[in-house]
Amino acid sequence: MPLETKSVYVASAEGDTGKSTVALGVLDTLLREVARVGVFRPVARSVTERDYVLELLLEHDGVDLGYDECVGVTYDEVHADPDAALARILDRYKAVEEQCAAVVILGSDYTDVGTPTELAFNARVAANLGAPVVLVVGGRAQGDRDRFGGGAARTADEIAQVAEVAAGELRAEHASSSRSWPIGSTPRSSPPCGSASA
Repeated sequence: MPLETKSVYVASAEGDTGKSTVALGVLDTLLREVARVGVFRPVARSVTERDYVLELLLEHDGVDLGYDECVGVTYDEVHADPDAALARILDRYKAVEEQCAAVVILGSDYTDVGTPTELAFNARVAANLGAPVVLVVGGRAQGDRDRFGGGAARTADEIAQVAEVAAGELRAEHASSSRSWPIGSTPRSSPPCGSASA
């Protein structure tokens, strides 16, 4: 089956979900389908330290882009002016997209002060990039990050509740969830955020 999705946005509703591992799996899968896959990080962790997750993805065989071209903006830029940050993200993403047959887009990590708006911003970015979203939900409650395995295990109902809340936020920003649109299917068309829907 031909690959119809040019990009995939891997996001989570909270930190420490295993999103980076999922992104690595998506990258590996896409590299089996197309000749050149790019990686893009819309919001970088820091300007002073390199993002080790982005570096890990860029070191994968078949990815030959430079670190600096794969970063959109910083958390500081998002906090200062979200609309200007989004415009810069779109410009930088387009430069990566033009070089690649597919792009794995890695959402933010909640390493900044995690706020309820962080998933909404990720959803807004995904919608404006026209990328379907792979939503990663952790099986453990947010808890003691110093303890191996983090917080207590979530029940199936708790996992479903987190997924439902996150999917609702994604839908509110016109992003499509991979639960409805897996790789290889055609995501529904949605206008960029701020546009009137047809």
